[in-house]
Amino acid sequence: MSTLRTIYPQSEARRLRDQPCIHCGKLSRIDRKLLNDMGDSKPDPDVSVLWYCPNNLCKGHDGFSIESQ
Repeated sequence: MSTLRTIYPQSEARRLRDQPCIHCGKLSRIDRKLLNDMGDSKPDPDVSVLWYCPNNLCKGHDGFSIESQ
């Protein structure tokens, strides 16, 4: 099962920080992945962002987006 990531410009994604899990409230780490635009060298490339809850039993452990609140 794939969790939908949120897309941000890289300049905005750099400012994002760890967030409380939307399911249990524990502080969750952020994961940023630069999207490969097949050689398109944009000055502010897109980045996919997802947060992961540290609680193994939580639904947010597989990843969540803060926009899904």
